[in-house]
Amino acid sequence: MKLSLQILSLCIVIFSCNNRDAKRPTTATETGTEFIRATLDGNFKAAETLLLDDAQNKSMFESYKNYYERRSSQEKQAYKKASYNINTLTDVNDTTTIINYSNSYMKQPMNIKVVRRNNEWGIDFKYTSADSSITTN
Repeated sequence: MKLSLQILSLCIVIFSCNNRDAKRPTTATETGTEFIRATLDGNFKAAETLLLDDAQNKSMFESYKNYYERRSSQEKQAYKKASYNINTLTDVNDTTTIINYSNSYMKQPMNIKVVRRNNEWGIDFKYTSADSSITTN
């Protein structure tokens, strides 16, 4: 009896941890801020789950990952330590939001576009990459 109670408790813990990992953000703001934090942290696996499912998006994001990987370890640490500020949130319509933000490392305003498709919010990285405020030296 005691063993089965311990196994049941372990199953509940494992199930609740898996559920938390699989939970998608439910708003444009949550999606945008999770994407910003994940990219600053270099957590591209998490960031990629927030992209709109689009071949061009994935290709451009892959290029960004390669850019990030060429950065020095000191620069990557600076990104990880950076905080970010949301400067403006602009709801273009009920399915599109533009988030203008900056981080404490780059101190340069940048935009990301968050779009709702099939009742899920996702990052339109094509818009982000085309933004003239983003530099990729």
